[in-house]
Amino acid sequence: MDLIELKTAYLKAMLCAAAKEDVRYYLEGVYFVGGDNKVLAYSTDGHQLLRWIVCEDYQGDDFSYIINRRCIKDAIKTKYSVHLQASTGDLVCAKDEDFRTFRGLIDGKFPDVKRAVAGYIEDIKKEKDKNILLRGNCLKNLGKIGQIIGKHYKIKDVPIRLYSSKPIDGITNIFTFNGNKNLMYIVTSCKSAGTTDEEHHAVLMDEHPIPKPEVQQWLDDGYGAICGFSNKSPDEAKRMANFTRAVIVDYDDDGYMDSIGDIWRFVHFIDALEPNSHFKQGA
Repeated sequence: MDLIELKTAYLKAMLCAAAKEDVRYYLEGVYFVGGDNKVLAYSTDGHQLLRWIVCEDYQGDDFSYIINRRCIKDAIKTKYSVHLQASTGDLVCAKDEDFRTFRGLIDGKFPDVKRAVAGYIEDIKKEKDKNILLRGNCLKNLGKIGQIIGKHYKIKDVPIRLYSSKPIDGITNIFTFNGNKNLMYIVTSCKSAGTTDEEHHAVLMDEHPIPKPEVQQWLDDGYGAICGFSNKSPDEAKRMANFTRAVIVDYDDDGYMDSIGDIWRFVHFIDALEPNSHFKQGA
């Protein structure tokens, strides 16, 4: 079989940066990409990004899979050797002659994360920079990933090295573990410290941030958004749009709020509502 070995410690680390219960459901897993003699893995929640060079001697066909968190956790729990099957995206766990297969593909489009690690500059900071202000949870994850990698290499206090790169108007901080650049943790400074408002800019380090989703853009422009809605899946929100609709008036990291205060994880945009229109449920 076309099996690619995956280190369980690195799989655990990848889950530290993956999103949890996010409206962008496609970020709730690990993205594996094969091609150009390499297999790469990425995980991100839009604010932090972890990139892993799985191997650099891949000879098979190109592939890309997003594998969900539960599938990866189940594979790790077996305590068997874990492999990615390049032709299917399955995780195949093996011990002696015992094989177990786990399948958990997410149907979605992952951000173009390759740009995030296209280049970085080592040791550029020579004076205090007001932009160097990190979220506490990112520092917590940095320590957690360091512990996981340290345990793998049997190092009690794994060395963590800081690099940095300047996109347009912020500082992006890049960390490596135990001198190994195959695993890079990337996080930008807090928005309150003067960095970009576009979370995708933080992930992609791109000169032209990806536009916001249509619903969010209309809300930011002062409009309401007539949508189908669901807490199950994007497909369910799309189906619901044929039967019942809500006027979405606000959003945050936890979901979208409709005009009567209910929160929805997924919405399917139908039409924008003029700012002065009466917000009415069931439009």
